[in-house]
Amino acid sequence: MARRKTEQDLADGDKDYRFNTSLARGLSVLKAFGPDNRPIGNAEIAKRVDLPKATVSRLTFTLTELGYLTYDDDIGRYSLGPAVLSLGYDVLAQMEIGDIARPFMQELAEYADGSVFLGMPSGTELVYIQACRSPVSMTIRLGIGSRIPMAKTGMGRSYLAALPEDDRAALLERMAHDFGDEWPEIERKLQTAIEDATARGFAIAEGDWITESNSAGVAIKNAAGYPVYAVNVGGLRSIITRERLEVDLGPRLLAVARQIEHAARAVM
Repeated sequence: MARRKTEQDLADGDKDYRFNTSLARGLSVLKAFGPDNRPIGNAEIAKRVDLPKATVSRLTFTLTELGYLTYDDDIGRYSLGPAVLSLGYDVLAQMEIGDIARPFMQELAEYADGSVFLGMPSGTELVYIQACRSPVSMTIRLGIGSRIPMAKTGMGRSYLAALPEDDRAALLERMAHDFGDEWPEIERKLQTAIEDATARGFAIAEGDWITESNSAGVAIKNAAGYPVYAVNVGGLRSIITRERLEVDLGPRLLAVARQIEHAARAVM
């Protein structure tokens, strides 16, 4: 694995036009604080990050204005502010929800002879953050980090069905622009799936995105009832038939989603 470039590498001549030096310096200031978050002043920060004190003063002022640092007037020193927590919270929550969901997902994957994925929204797509497979599941190379379209997948359609109407309408407008001339046919199937998901709790996609696969999806909601994740079950059409999704796997997936919701309230 290639070593990540440091600011010193770039200062020594290993230049890359994509590297933002100001951002790197601001992050180095945040890293200057230890695990105990002991308050420190600009002079000590400058020494720790090897930057001029005047540069550090501008950075700490900016970071304080944004909430990433707090300043104590009495002692003239800084400590990490509450906004820093938001930088890592989403990542930690994803890790926790993935760990919580995995045993429920794995059991269903083995029963279905298919794959079960957990995803979170990113624009008009969903990103897989957990993946479980049975030994005989399909070999299409999707895994953690893969992105799938909401409009053409069971997972995405279930997520859209669970959204408040205004939020869903905004996403559909973006999709219409992205798909262009394909949109009328995609929207027709999507609206049918949304109606089905509203009625029975899960949405189905039958070869709409990957021709040889079928899937069903269910939204996972937080305590306020807003969808924050979605889970699906799918695989080869010869194994995961539409009839099996409708009669057996869809209802089982719905039960799995409710189990995950119940177990994950602390991180949702």
